[in-house]
Parts: sequence; C-alpha cells; structure tokens
Amino acid sequence: MMLVWTCNVKKNTFLIFLVFLCGVICANILGIASGRELGAMNEYFINRYMYANIQGRELFPYLFYKRAPEFFLLLFLSIGLYGTFVIDGYICYLGFSVGFLSVIAIMSCGIKGILLVFGFFLPQWILYAPALGFFRHGLLYYKGTGKESLPKEKKRSLTFAASLLIAGILILFGIFMESYVNPFFLQKIVRMIG
Repeated sequence: MMLVWTCNVKKNTFLIFLVFLCGVICANILGIASGRELGAMNEYFINRYMYANIQGRELFPYLFYKRAPEFFLLLFLSIGLYGTFVIDGYICYLGFSVGFLSVIAIMSCGIKGILLVFGFFLPQWILYAPALGFFRHGLLYYKGTGKESLPKEKKRSLTFAASLLIAGILILFGIFMESYVNPFFLQKIVRMIG
C-alpha cells in the first residue's frame, strides 16, 4: 500500500510540474496584454486592494458558499468510474492556473510579482493542498488501486469516510485562513510592491 501511494505521489508531482510548465508557456505565448485583463492582476484592482478594508466575517460566508459547492461537486464527480481522472483533472487545472498566474504576475510587477503570487495562495493553500491529497488518497484506497489485496468493504468505507472528513476539516480551516489571514497578508505584499 505504501509503495503504491509513493508511486502515485511521484506521478502526481510530475503531472503538476508538467501542467505548471504548460501554464507558463501559454502565458508567455498569449503575452501580458491578455494577462493584465485578469481580475486580480489588473492594476486598478491592485491599487484599490492596497487601501481596502476587508472584513473576514463578511468574506467567510462568501468563500464558504464558493468553496463548499466545489468540494461537493468534486466529491460527486469522483465517486464514479473515472473519479481519479476528475481529481487529477482538477489538480491539473490548478497547476496550469498557478503557472499562468505566476508569469502574468512577473510580467506585471517584475520579480516582485513572485511575492504577489505567494500572497494569493498563502496561507490557505497550505491546507487546501493536503485536503486534495487526503481526498485523492481515500478515493484510491476505496477503489482498491494497484495489485494489493483489497481490504474488507467496511474498512475501505471507513478509510474513505475518514479521508473525506479530514479533507472537509482542512478545507474549512483553509476557508477560515483565506477569510481572516490572507487579506491581511496579501495587503501587506501589495503595499510592499506598490
């Protein structure tokens, strides 16, 4: 079981870096003109964000009602026969987006754009990324990947339920961090860049 999990981690890491590279290449081909039109990289948005008074208690419900349906849709789509492909596709989408956004940030703000990208993703992605990992690992274990002997149905179901519960808790804490910590963190970075 551990060997299969290690092989999956290596495969996923390679896949993430590959789609990240694709995002970097696409951003370079499309250029800064289209990138500046993206909402978060818009100079107007960055200047407004510098002085915005963002309230976490108002942002939390908005983010909760945005992230929770994504999680449940991912859960619903992943239960079927091609569930791992759905999760891998979502991870590829995230990797591509980060690559694309990184290049646009660097084109817009120079080397300081790297700080801006970190500001967009930290600290909530420290929790979101492991949540996706738990979710994917639980799904693979439930479906009995590889040639390892399948555990009993009850044990598989409990492991899958525990993985979902841990992923849900991590997502909830991630939403909390994105609501209360990230705006403060991102605002400091925007002021430092501007």
